[in-house]
Amino acid sequence: MHLFETMKLDKGFIPRLDYHYQRISTSSEHLGFQFDHLFWKQFIHNIKTLHSKGVFRLKVTLNKEGELNYELFPIPDKPFFTARLVQQKKNIDKVIITNKTTERDYLTHNHFTDLILIYDEDGKILEFDIGNVMIQERDKLYTPTYKGDMLPGCMRQSLIDQGKVIEKDFYIEEFKEKIKSSQINVYLINSLREVVGVKVYV
Repeated sequence: MHLFETMKLDKGFIPRLDYHYQRISTSSEHLGFQFDHLFWKQFIHNIKTLHSKGVFRLKVTLNKEGELNYELFPIPDKPFFTARLVQQKKNIDKVIITNKTTERDYLTHNHFTDLILIYDEDGKILEFDIGNVMIQERDKLYTPTYKGDMLPGCMRQSLIDQGKVIEKDFYIEEFKEKIKSSQINVYLINSLREVVGVKVYV
């Protein structure tokens, strides 16, 4: 198992880098991974210097011994996504859910839609398989409360810290009705794509 962070590298600049650093640092401490803070900063600096032109998806991985590696990928243009609702699988280790690790089998799906929007056994809307969910209702923006039941995303936390998004829970039946009656709009939020509209099939 590795920890990893997925970031946007835009002409040598990484938005929300401090949030990514804080998350991988905290996770490494919780999971007993070696993590050299100074080496991380130098490693990221070198990536930014080497790739100062172009826009990429940057994936940085950390193994238990503290070794860092990275990969760069193009970012395909995707103006909106589709999603369907899927109940969260049972008996998943909370460590896997709340830390960004390579143990992500519980998020696999057949891609009949681009994404899956996961809800728990109580019907609480949680997250997408590749990011958090943001719900627009009237003139307010909401995201589910964090109770150790999803991955706390960097874009999500950034928007909360800026006062742009409010934590509020939506439950599946209410959520479906509001989708059908066009009372809400749904967005994927993550640090790579930032904010993208999603059509959720209900």
